Amino acid sequence: MEYSIGAETAQMTVKNFLLSHLHLSHAQVTALKKQPLGILVNGAHVTVRYVLQPQDVLSLATEDREASETIVPTPLPLCVLYEDDSLIVLNKPPFMPTHPSHGHYTDTLANGLAYLFETRGIPFVFRACSRLDRDTSGVVTIAKNRAAAYNMHCAHLAGTIQKEYLAVLNGTLTPTVGEISGCIRRKEESVITRTVTENDGAPALTRYRVLAYGCDREGHPLTLVSAEPVTGRTHQLRVHFASRGTPILGDFLYGSQNSGAQKDAVRGEPSEEGVSPYIRRQALHCCRTSFFHPVSMRCMTVTAAPPDDFCALQALFNACII
Repeated sequence: MEYSIGAETAQMTVKNFLLSHLHLSHAQVTALKKQPLGILVNGAHVTVRYVLQPQDVLSLATEDREASETIVPTPLPLCVLYEDDSLIVLNKPPFMPTHPSHGHYTDTLANGLAYLFETRGIPFVFRACSRLDRDTSGVVTIAKNRAAAYNMHCAHLAGTIQKEYLAVLNGTLTPTVGEISGCIRRKEESVITRTVTENDGAPALTRYRVLAYGCDREGHPLTLVSAEPVTGRTHQLRVHFASRGTPILGDFLYGSQNSGAQKDAVRGEPSEEGVSPYIRRQALHCCRTSFFHPVSMRCMTVTAAPPDDFCALQALFNACII
């Protein structure tokens, strides 16, 4: 990573620049100090006490030296929305896990990225700044180095990363703009399923806006919403909308109309009984994320177009757009 020093950062020590301008942690600065080529100015090694001058070029050795041994590089189709030296943002397709787990060792987003970086000759360590359920599509942000991962983690804890989802719900959700709050915890009899409680669990808040009302071919009401999970709890949107009696269309785990569907405890896949005739997954897509870039700190917004199966649902709302 290289930085050109301008008038606004000249006369700062390298240490102050790393801590206050790049927002690195003290541990990260220490790690750079220990590398022979960790901190260079104009191609020469310097200590963190060096005072930066205008037009200096500061170079930091933040690249990974070894790839993740547990992620098998696999050629998979990837849709890259944005990429620079710090981040790569992708539009994850449905039915693709974010990272390897039991039963999914070579078919994940992480495997595809490992293959992409292998073709570039660059060691790859998977550092996801966000994750999506296997059947949820949309924006996933990956940090390309430790510094970016740390700053994105701090941003997540501070609540400065915003996400917007599109969802199709079974039923009619009212009012057209609102909030859903309630603590979320794991159900006692399940290792997967979550439930909403009054005060026993992690606090969760979802803001939503109705985009359209419609109905399926059988005349059952549907609602298209834009939703923002202010907090980031596991299955938050799925659990919150189900708690209002309007579960996400195709959600085999929380959908009331699919209460007979059984989840494969190993692979996490729905049975045929729980599949919606309109979409073979929960109709949930992360369409936008906004955050401050972990290095430049400029405000960024990245959007992701919904996949074909979600777009096909628009026909159910053509006459009902608000």
